[in-house]
Order: sequence, then C-alpha cells, then structure tokens
Amino acid sequence: MRIVHLVWGLSVGGIQTMLVDIANEQVKNHHVAIFVVNDIVDEVLISNLDKRIKLVCIGRQPGSRSYLPIIKLNFKIRAFHPDIIHCHEDKLTKLLMGKICPLIRTIHNTHSSSEEYPNFKRLCCISKAVKNYTAKQGFSDGVVVYNGIHTDNISKRTMPFLLSKGEPCKCVCVGRLQPMKGQIILIEAFNILVNQRQKTGFSLDLIGEGESKGELQAMVSRYGLKSYVHFLGSLPREMFYPKLKDYDLFILPSISEGFGLTLAEACAAKIPVITCNLEGPMEIISNGRYGRSFKVGDANDLADVLICHIEQGVKVDQIEEAYNYVRTHFDVKVTASEYVKQYELIMDHS
Repeated sequence: MRIVHLVWGLSVGGIQTMLVDIANEQVKNHHVAIFVVNDIVDEVLISNLDKRIKLVCIGRQPGSRSYLPIIKLNFKIRAFHPDIIHCHEDKLTKLLMGKICPLIRTIHNTHSSSEEYPNFKRLCCISKAVKNYTAKQGFSDGVVVYNGIHTDNISKRTMPFLLSKGEPCKCVCVGRLQPMKGQIILIEAFNILVNQRQKTGFSLDLIGEGESKGELQAMVSRYGLKSYVHFLGSLPREMFYPKLKDYDLFILPSISEGFGLTLAEACAAKIPVITCNLEGPMEIISNGRYGRSFKVGDANDLADVLICHIEQGVKVDQIEEAYNYVRTHFDVKVTASEYVKQYELIMDHS
C-alpha cells in the first residue's frame, strides 16, 4: 500500500510527533510519504523519521496566495501514486486538485470545523469524546482510533509509593503552557494547599513552554510558591521518558482535551495520575478505575483530590492495571495498525 500523510507543518507538537511515530511503524510494511505544505519543519522530528519514509517539503509561506506551491504539491503527490491520502489538519483538502485517491481524516480535538468532513471517506476520532462531538456536528459514522505512545521506550517506576516522613510528593505536569492546558488551575490549587490549608508536602515541576509562561510565573511569585513550583521548559522525549518514573504523581489539569497523550505516558511509566474529568482523559483511566479525577476547572476540587491522594495513598494493583490497559489500548503499534485497517476498508469500498 502507498500511503501519503498530509500536514501543514512538521513542528514539535502532539499531532506532528504522533504522525512521525505512526509513519515509522507503517513504513515497516508499506510505502509511506509525508507531505509538508508550509515551510515549518523541525529538524529534530526529521531526524526521528525512518529513512525509508519519503519526506516532501513544499516550502510554502504560511498565508501565501501563490498557486505555484499548490501545483507543486499536487504534481508530487500524483507522482507518488498513493492509494490513500491521510489528512491530519483542517483545510488541507482545499489544496488538492481533482480526485487523486480516497481521503481519510483524523480529528484530534473537540473544536474542529466540520466544513471539510464530506470530502473524506472516513473520519477517525482520537477518542470516544471526539467521536461524540463529531456526531453532534452531524457526522455519526466516525470511528475511534486512539492515539498511541511508545510504551516500551518509557522507563518504569520501581520505587515504593510510600513517601518517607517529611519527603514532599513530587508532582509533574507536562504540556504546552497555554490556557486550555489548565496550568492556571493547577497553580491555584497549590495556592489553596499551601496558603489556605497549610499543606506543604508537595512540589510541582511544569514541563513545557508556551504563551502562558509569563502569567504562570507571575502567579507563582504572587502566591509565594517559588520553592514549590518549578518551570523546567521543554524536554525532548529522550530526556522526558527516563525522567517520568522519578515522580510520585502526574497531574493533567486541562480545560479542553480530546485525549491526553501525556496521561497515557504517565500510566506507562507506572506512576499514579490525577486528571480533569473531561471525557477524553477519563477514557484513559477507564472512568476512574486507574486513577483519580477532579472537576474540570475547579482548583478547590483539585486541592481536595491532592490531599486525598496523600492521605489515602496508592493501590499498587491499580498502577499495574493502568499500565497493562495503556499498553494494550494506546501503544503506537496498535494505532498504526488500526489506521492501516481503515485504509484497507476504504479501498475495498472505493
């Protein structure tokens, strides 16, 4: 099978990193190409690509009205003779001239526009929550294909979960620093713990960069939390995957989240997790079976759950069950294979 993955840019981020992982798996048994429309290409991601993958960078300037990049894109796609074109972002079908082959789309969130959906033979949703949202938009035939991670590449925690007397609970939150990721809620919860309830047995590392960093740092300073909250910046997976196991607790405080890849990574590292109760993340912990949750956007409830975590401790069996569940359902090998299955179904009916 000849597969084209089509994206606007190839920069370090959830969608693009996931695409590289999927393509690296698919190229083991198929011919795979990644077409990047705009001149947004990250050398780190390129270095992680399997050498058998054909990478085509069109080099269009974002916002350009020139037809030359579009003509170049269509010429090069046709020259590859694809059996399927897999689009990963909005508005990409507007660039394709005429019928080339069947199109498939992955929907990554619960705010994607449905304008292009009729152009696709299959809509793949990264969670049941995204599928439900897509159904409300009038497209009820979407299928769930979960995002995947390299579960085998993540170091596993082997340390006991009981903290020594006086030792803080080392918490971590991983994600782009932006409003929808909810780090503001997390810092508010720490303010409640430390300054209102005099609970000081916690520390927090924020891993990531983004437009909210200045605001978050100002909050930490204003609340006097500099000794509790630390900003570590972005970490490549080569550093992050071995480090994750050293934490006592992972927290996902998002305001909006279609899935929650970092939550799955934490479960794969065999550390306890607390997540907001949005549908996507709750799927990963099987609606509370594999971790604790709090009311989305509610800092007081998050503070309560953090205290509960310290006072009630962790069930080791729960950690093992969470790990096994993630490995079975959310490994990237499973994701890549499921997409190939969908491609074959589309081709059989085309």
